[in-house]
Amino acid sequence: MKRRIATIYALLQTLLLLAGLAFAFFFAWKGGTADLVWCLVGMAASFVLAPVLHEFGHVFAAWSVKMEYVLVKFFCFKSIRVQGKKQCRFASPFAADETQVIPKVGGNMQKRAAKYALGGVAVSGVVVAALLVAAIHCTCLWTTQFGLWGAVPYTAYLFLLNVMPLEYASGKTDMLVYLGIKKGAPAEQNMLATMEIQGNLYAGKTFAELDEKLYYDVPQLAEDEPLFAVMLDLRYRYHLEKGEMERAADCLNRLALAQEYLPYEQVMDVAVELTYMHAANGDLQNAEESAKLCKGALQKDTARAKRALLAYSLAIGKTDAAEILKEQALDCAVREYPLGLAKSEKILIEKLCNE
Repeated sequence: MKRRIATIYALLQTLLLLAGLAFAFFFAWKGGTADLVWCLVGMAASFVLAPVLHEFGHVFAAWSVKMEYVLVKFFCFKSIRVQGKKQCRFASPFAADETQVIPKVGGNMQKRAAKYALGGVAVSGVVVAALLVAAIHCTCLWTTQFGLWGAVPYTAYLFLLNVMPLEYASGKTDMLVYLGIKKGAPAEQNMLATMEIQGNLYAGKTFAELDEKLYYDVPQLAEDEPLFAVMLDLRYRYHLEKGEMERAADCLNRLALAQEYLPYEQVMDVAVELTYMHAANGDLQNAEESAKLCKGALQKDTARAKRALLAYSLAIGKTDAAEILKEQALDCAVREYPLGLAKSEKILIEKLCNE
């Protein structure tokens, strides 16, 4: 029922958008060529700038509460952090715009996350209000500025889509996430716990140094919820670092069973970890079967991949190869992000070689 309401609301907003664009175009066309050109420029600019400003609203809000983005995608561009370093890339303009952040410190996470969630809506609202005031002011006191009126429909459309607490096929609106944080909804409780863990990792603590309650004192989620896999992965890393191999294996196996809900890269990461776990337990047959599923991922220059290859080399007795892989794994571990993950990888590599 809720999804149906969201679909109807989105359809209504789309119709209003088309009507707004048509009205602006019609009156600009009646005004002459110059007005029409300015109207089209305003429309085009809004399709680019409105989502850019929305996402940078999230980025600014995150910065203000000691968080930094790991991914921000807007229009046909995206900026991501790979091992802590920024990389700018082209992206499909048809893919959903998004911002992902990581806290730099733990503590007071509910208030900080709520501010971050509202950052995009707040900026979009200010932009819509500024456009309307400027357009009305110019029309009443000077002359109609069709560039401004052309920019209003899509900018307002983006704001109105996100200001309502709804869940579309592409995900939750900012307002729904905000209300979930304030009310303590199950998904948002898991999100806050995840962010608390990430904040401590950024500050340099490892998974095992954190209280186990952070990983488990949250509501259980359905397998198709994105945060289900995120929390399971964090629990896996926690138990793995503590040497609780049975509990780590249970988390990893549950991740493997939920792979139909995971993005491709995460499925490959799970296969790499399965390779590692099987090799560390001396189960070479299953290690080799898992390795076949993630050949490409094992060739990457990451601590995860090198650790899995190191475990396999040790399991088959290739000590010379293991020495090389150990150095490579430690070198990759230093470059992992955030700092707590880097330290955790180093602990796992050293533990593997000392067993």
